[in-house]
Amino acid sequence: MTARDPMQAGAAVLAAEKGLGLPVRLPVIRVRTEQGEVAAFRRETGSIGTGDFVPLTFPFRWLALSAIRGVILQLLGGEGFVPVHEAQSFVYERGLQIATDYLLSVEIEAVEKPRRLILKMAVATEEGEICARLETVLRIVQLTSEMAS
Repeated sequence: MTARDPMQAGAAVLAAEKGLGLPVRLPVIRVRTEQGEVAAFRRETGSIGTGDFVPLTFPFRWLALSAIRGVILQLLGGEGFVPVHEAQSFVYERGLQIATDYLLSVEIEAVEKPRRLILKMAVATEEGEICARLETVLRIVQLTSEMAS
């Protein structure tokens, strides 16, 4: 698993904006399952588990990382659009461990009809072993003046 050149990722964003349908592949992002963040996630989502359990849905919070969120915002189509969570799925090869570093690969595909962003993520150990594959679908909704008020 290797990081891609940021210039390639930028070119892919521009291609997707022009409707070429190319997926955007972000450079690999190093993430960590900090004990406090996992505990807060469990508490806020009503998850039951011990201190060493990382909830299966925890990696979806990484969508808010600036490197990922920035591309999502860039692909929305302007300030008059908002992403609405439509679906998510995840498949685990092995559970995530507390206080452990992982490598997160992200691919974002823009779909025109209906307008959606499909995000595919893979979480791997630093040795490159895949732990989980996740997918989320964001429907792109145009705000109307009635919705804004």
